[in-house]
Amino acid sequence: MTNPTRSRATAALVVAAAAAAAHADFSGQTILGPLSNGSFVISSTAGASDDNDGFTSGGHIFDIWDGGDEVWQIDWTGGNLTLNLTSLNGSDNDLFLYTPASYDDSGNYSAGGSFDTVTEFGAAPGIYYAVIDSTFFSEGDYTLEVVPAPSSAAALGLAALGLCRRRR
Repeated sequence: MTNPTRSRATAALVVAAAAAAAHADFSGQTILGPLSNGSFVISSTAGASDDNDGFTSGGHIFDIWDGGDEVWQIDWTGGNLTLNLTSLNGSDNDLFLYTPASYDDSGNYSAGGSFDTVTEFGAAPGIYYAVIDSTFFSEGDYTLEVVPAPSSAAALGLAALGLCRRRR
């Protein structure tokens, strides 16, 4: 004989696990890249599909970013990750960074004027996504830069140099 309480609890756990494991992960979208430390690209949201809504990947909750968008994969080896976006020729694109911990929603974004920057301090190694999104009629050309981060060896060298200078 089965225990109805146990069956309901098991079913609830299965549903909760499935919901927790679900990520938008940009499936079905064109993923550009991958980019890495020091990458620099020129591209355009003009004519691009509208798959994301800025803060939310793969959907339109806010209906603000109703223009074309592009998704770039970033293979990050760890450390501070900084992205610079420059909108060109009168376009107004915005920058959203999605971390391995959340491919569904972005809390790290810049929606300013013609220059946007985001930084993820102490970013763990992994696959990140940068979404360049726009509103209807503001699509256009842009540059995206993964700002070169010093390697851990270079950072250690700078720290050692600082210690040597203190001893004098």
